[in-house]
Amino acid sequence: MIQVDSASRRPWIPFLTLLAALILLVLPMQELPGGFVPDWVSLVLIYWALAFPVRMGVPIAWVTGLIVDIITLGIPGAHAFTKSVIVYITGSLALRIRAFPVWQQSVVVFLLLTLELASLVIIGGLTGEAITGMHRWTAVVVGALVWPLVYHVLRRSRHSSNLRGS
Repeated sequence: MIQVDSASRRPWIPFLTLLAALILLVLPMQELPGGFVPDWVSLVLIYWALAFPVRMGVPIAWVTGLIVDIITLGIPGAHAFTKSVIVYITGSLALRIRAFPVWQQSVVVFLLLTLELASLVIIGGLTGEAITGMHRWTAVVVGALVWPLVYHVLRRSRHSSNLRGS
């Protein structure tokens, strides 16, 4: 049996990946149309909510969503609410979702990202800041398509950090 030295554990890796996702959010993507850039923050939150449903819960999603609201100058609390909802749903269904093959997880991710965008559209409509454009919906499809890549990269970082899921 392999002994895992507690000193080699790196519990800050999930937060580092969230920071990287936030940086990807603010990077200018001039070569790619905006619709082909997935919501990296949501994808990372979904992964960590699957891996650690208790530790990576709603409070972390709420704070991350507030940071997204500040960065994007969006409706205050809109992303905080939607990211909290998708993390809550993901955490609640984590054991079931983790049993799926990655391609089926992509379908679940598609549904979660669709729920998030639909919620943002409704919130925008209620506050008078309508969110329009097909490019937003394209980003949902792209997010589901890149899920296997996100899953494998984050899984490898989790395993190399000696972090064990709950």
